[in-house]
Amino acid sequence: MGMSACGLTDHGTFAGAIEFLSLCRQHGIRPVLGIEAYLSRNHNAKNKEDQPDGRKGNRHINLFAKNLVGYQNICALSQAASVDGYYYDPRVDIELLAKYSSGVICSSACLSNLVNALLLHDQYDKAKKAVGVFKDIYGEDYYLEMMFHGINAEAKILPDIQKLGKEMDVKLITSNDTHYTKKSDAKFHEVVICMSTGRTLKDPKRLKFPYAEFYFKSKEEMYKLFGHIPSALKNTLEVAEKCDYSDLIFIEQGGSMKLPKFNLPPNYSTPYAYLHDLAWQGFKRMGLENSEAHRQRLELELSDVKLIWDTKKYDFATYFLIVQDIMRYAKENDISSSIRGSGYGSLMLKCIGVIESSIDCIEFELLWERFLGFSEKYFFAESDFGIKEGTNG
Repeated sequence: MGMSACGLTDHGTFAGAIEFLSLCRQHGIRPVLGIEAYLSRNHNAKNKEDQPDGRKGNRHINLFAKNLVGYQNICALSQAASVDGYYYDPRVDIELLAKYSSGVICSSACLSNLVNALLLHDQYDKAKKAVGVFKDIYGEDYYLEMMFHGINAEAKILPDIQKLGKEMDVKLITSNDTHYTKKSDAKFHEVVICMSTGRTLKDPKRLKFPYAEFYFKSKEEMYKLFGHIPSALKNTLEVAEKCDYSDLIFIEQGGSMKLPKFNLPPNYSTPYAYLHDLAWQGFKRMGLENSEAHRQRLELELSDVKLIWDTKKYDFATYFLIVQDIMRYAKENDISSSIRGSGYGSLMLKCIGVIESSIDCIEFELLWERFLGFSEKYFFAESDFGIKEGTNG
């Protein structure tokens, strides 16, 4: 379609961002990573008493990552929304938006946005006040969004959105709510909605979009809708140009592993040195000193961990220390936990206390390479472990 940039704002989730970023890079398109978040008065309110308007109280808002920091902050918002704020939808609130605002661009989204809903109900002053709140949080990275799909309610508020932009010195952008790729896909979208809501096409009360306008529109179609406001079209490109993900590099592209910081004991300078000593201490504690086969196996595993750090800077030493710390905490606090899968092929994991089992990887000829294997493209340990829900900690 000849477009230089493309954005993604899935409803309530940021999960598609990485795949979308990869595809855009493959095709030379500038990606704009975002989420259409659900905004509530209080993301901890999870009943009718605290949120009388139920699901209608979950207002939509678009958030875009400008850079790596913005990406990390939207990840944090998405996690908080799903883990702590789920009520009909995964929700955030103003307090969370302010806390994780660095590196984030915000726009006013669709008719379900707070500002637009207030305008629709002729509450211009309240809408103006809401714009002020968002502008205080995001500054020049807050935009008022305009869209038109033939809906009367949209036509009603468009003049007020433009008025708000002038009075509050907030730039306007344009967009099209996209739920399917082509206009001809509208009928298939109806089927998908029926499947997801448990309705049939014959049901007169089923959820249905009013017009077949919610598709990926071309540049020419967008100019036809908003060509009389050229600054808004220009500002839409400005949002894309603000987004720079050069620091967001995947492992297979030469990037580093994104791991939490692990605090080493004061007498250790590197994670590998600490892992090495922990493993050999466990080796002796298990009484394996006289087994040459076990000695060679542990040497092999530790040397592979060091090799992948020396050659590709993949920090598996820190990764294994984090897993060991989690399992140690679980054990000390009577939390039911276990390792599973090919991790039983690692003598090192047994030596550092991650695995507590009578299974001997040498006796049963379990492969270390099945657990941590070298590959031209991928290299990652399959250390699956489980923590029982509902336990203390």
